[in-house]
Amino acid sequence: MRRIEKDFVTLFNVLWYRDFPLSQNHKKSGSRAEWTTHIGVCIRTCADLLGRFTYFEQGNRTDAIIKDNKNNDIAHIEWEWTQPFNEKVNEISKLYNYRNKADFSVFIGYSNVQNLNKCKISIEKQWRSCSDKLLVFLITYKRSGKKRDFEQLISYELKRGKLHKIRFQDALPWRVSGSRWEERDIKTSD
Repeated sequence: MRRIEKDFVTLFNVLWYRDFPLSQNHKKSGSRAEWTTHIGVCIRTCADLLGRFTYFEQGNRTDAIIKDNKNNDIAHIEWEWTQPFNEKVNEISKLYNYRNKADFSVFIGYSNVQNLNKCKISIEKQWRSCSDKLLVFLITYKRSGKKRDFEQLISYELKRGKLHKIRFQDALPWRVSGSRWEERDIKTSD
């Protein structure tokens, strides 16, 4: 994996917690629009910290494109709320069709914990054993009625037709031990 790809993975994982749209004490669930906005903010901040530019809904309606100062496409990025094995999900195919126009491609999706293997197999199949790499971020969840209770943010690199896990972390910042958001009882002194 090249340096810019490694940096992107690290930054996205770190920035996932920044300006998180939920709060353990005030708001425990978010709308699809809030998650779309949150991902967009993470992508724009990643590009900014990499010294690049972000363009949304460009080209063939790609969710985001990161470009350099010479207008070269560095990354094509797509995200989707629906699980990747669903037939109506076309983001991975869209990235596949335009993969040679950017240095790397990124897919960000969601997977019910029970469907994680099914989602991974679908992503591998859609990428068609291509030699070009695809970075994949899957946010796993369990259902609680109609709501999604997020579990993990898992980062993968798809190369030579197989997804390889490169990083994982709790999807909710208040589950991170020692963090400022950690669930804990706060005691005050007199």
